[in-house]
Amino acid sequence: MMMMMMAAAAKSPPFTLASSRPQPRAAFLSPSLAFRPRRASLLATPAPDATPAPDAATNPFAALLQVPRTLWRRTLQPLGDYGFGTRSVWEGGVGLFMVSGAALLALALAWLRGFQLRSRFRKYNTVFEFTQACGICVGTPVRIRGVTVGSVVRVDSSLRSIDALVEVEDDKIIIPRNSVVEVNQSGLLMETLIDITPKDPLPAPSLGPLHPDCTKEGLILCDKERMKGQQGVSLDALVGIFTRLGRDMEEIGVTKSYKLAEKVASIMEEAQPLLTRIEALAEEIQPMLSEVRDSDLLKDVETIAKGLADASGDLRLKSSMLTPENTDLIKQSIFTLIFTLKNIESISSDISGFTGDETTRRNIKLLIKSLSRLL
Repeated sequence: MMMMMMAAAAKSPPFTLASSRPQPRAAFLSPSLAFRPRRASLLATPAPDATPAPDAATNPFAALLQVPRTLWRRTLQPLGDYGFGTRSVWEGGVGLFMVSGAALLALALAWLRGFQLRSRFRKYNTVFEFTQACGICVGTPVRIRGVTVGSVVRVDSSLRSIDALVEVEDDKIIIPRNSVVEVNQSGLLMETLIDITPKDPLPAPSLGPLHPDCTKEGLILCDKERMKGQQGVSLDALVGIFTRLGRDMEEIGVTKSYKLAEKVASIMEEAQPLLTRIEALAEEIQPMLSEVRDSDLLKDVETIAKGLADASGDLRLKSSMLTPENTDLIKQSIFTLIFTLKNIESISSDISGFTGDETTRRNIKLLIKSLSRLL
């Protein structure tokens, strides 16, 4: 560092008494003279477009890169005439940027505030009354056919019921009066939801829920109106049901399991003689079964089974031959045979009446004798 200071002192001009002379008073009375050399130097600098860059002819992008620089110099040149330097311009630009950013931020906040105000005027509230809360709290989603349309903003409890104040996000979303309102718990974490299910016939209202005459129309749920809901799928109810079922089963099991054990023991005692008899009977039947296997009884049974199978085949064939047409023909033949037998019976009665006379018999005998003689 000392070496650099000594080198700078050697290069500087020697100190003379003439340089320490007091300046004339006129230099202090006219401060504008201090800006004249700078103005002269700015005016003496050549225009940037008077001496183009040496590579502007070869590189077309060089001219484009010179445009911002040229604009910047032309902007600083008139400002420099009035005493504004580069630092002043930069500080002014930073201040202008900050002011414009603050103005844009204020405009954005005002727009968001206006949007919130507009959306607030489009919302409406309604009250759902339930017998049990089932986990309803502030922020519980309200859904219509599975789509979230609002949330619970307040819960009022009393000894009779639970009133849930619901805020619907848009007045275009209507709730028919014939809808079913249920509080359900679904999902892996059993999140509490208020489900609204409209029923047929669906209404076609001409007035919205915020209209003063909405109550007179009576088709949809209007602002600040009440509607009763019911309990749907609830984890608390399920736990209560299983708890009661477990208690009942425990009481039944303790009392009846002992009785069942006693009955089983008595049955086993009573069945013991029967089991011994069955065992003896099995021992007696065993030789008989061996004799049956050794004898030809099984073969006879097989032949009988085959004969029965053949007979059943003949019966199937005969039954296949007894068609409705053949049955009708057999009936007609039977009727004809009966008629013929009746005719024969009448003829035989006539013949018996004819041959019953003694003279006729005698004549017939004489006739037969005469014929036998002739032969």
